[in-house]
Amino acid sequence: MLFTCEALAAFSDEHVRRLTPIVERYGEQRHGGDVAEPERLHADGLAQVRSGPVGLLRDLQDLHVLGTLVQTTWTAILQAAQGLRDRELIAVAEQAGGETARQLSWLNTRLKEAAPQALIVG
Repeated sequence: MLFTCEALAAFSDEHVRRLTPIVERYGEQRHGGDVAEPERLHADGLAQVRSGPVGLLRDLQDLHVLGTLVQTTWTAILQAAQGLRDRELIAVAEQAGGETARQLSWLNTRLKEAAPQALIVG
């Protein structure tokens, strides 16, 4: 499957859309003090696109770190959903986890493609 940045973002937007009725059903609780969960891991470099081959490599690395956080979060949500026996949440977590795995696979492939250009030719 050919991904674009827009397609990757669309996956994430769809995950949020599918979670909305579940969050409405269970409510939302913040943990961790003053820092909201989505903001606790922030990659400063993602605020703008870096230039050059090394910049691309660093952007891909940052995206991979954030994607890995998302993947482990889906794993935790799936475990909670199974404990709750919430079929809707199980379905969302399984599908979103699979899509996130594909996003990470795509990022990893792009890292492999970009690394030689950035580190050898650079």
